[in-house]
Amino acid sequence: MAARSKAGDGFTLKIEGRTRKFPVQELPKDFVEWNLGQRIVNLKKMRAALEGKEHSAMGGGGVGSHLPVYITHNAKKSALFPVNATTKGTGFVVKEEYLEYYLKKFRTIYEQTVIKGEASSEAIAESARARIEAILEFYEDTDKIDFRCMAGLEIWPGRTTENFHADPRVSIHFLGMSLPERPTRYNQWQVNCIWEKIEPNDGRFEFGVALRRLTLGNVGKSFVPGHIPTEHTPTRSNYPFGWILWVIETLDKGIDNLP
Repeated sequence: MAARSKAGDGFTLKIEGRTRKFPVQELPKDFVEWNLGQRIVNLKKMRAALEGKEHSAMGGGGVGSHLPVYITHNAKKSALFPVNATTKGTGFVVKEEYLEYYLKKFRTIYEQTVIKGEASSEAIAESARARIEAILEFYEDTDKIDFRCMAGLEIWPGRTTENFHADPRVSIHFLGMSLPERPTRYNQWQVNCIWEKIEPNDGRFEFGVALRRLTLGNVGKSFVPGHIPTEHTPTRSNYPFGWILWVIETLDKGIDNLP
């Protein structure tokens, strides 16, 4: 496992007998604007759909900003190939000083919008809209987001989980649609990270769970198109652990498709 520095600004890891240092850095502005922009457009499209408004002209969206490909080193020596690839939901984390505020807010909004039993389509839409507004508040207040890292929850245990523990070096690859501000931009990013396991009693884990709950059931159904119901996942929302991906370097692999 990687050892974190006392200052919290990097990690050391022994690789093939050599000790290597991995300094942590923030995600670059262009990546943040694209990734958060995609998420915000998605949420605004969902809100417009709930309100019966036209949203096809908003541009952007898609799930590429939330579902990167994780590339990990295979732990099993018998594996025919050195790496494993899979897709996992990945999000942002609030700064420590704002953690309690958002935990309270997300949990309160969730409890206020739970619908039990039968409900009208209007009531369901109103509950989903309140949840969307709460998530938008977080995404749009960038001063409260810790851009040194991204995060996830263990929902689909498998080979990647084994690899995390054997070698915490993880590359995540994002591919997504352009935003209206840069319509000719082909967005592709590789973020190289060091993986840190977080337990259920960690505030960052609790934050991830609270945020994810806002997008799931109890408002009739998930308002996120294509979201897999929790009852169809192995953990069924009983997440055994989560993780923080500390950013070591970010590679912009996109191009501008100019005429």
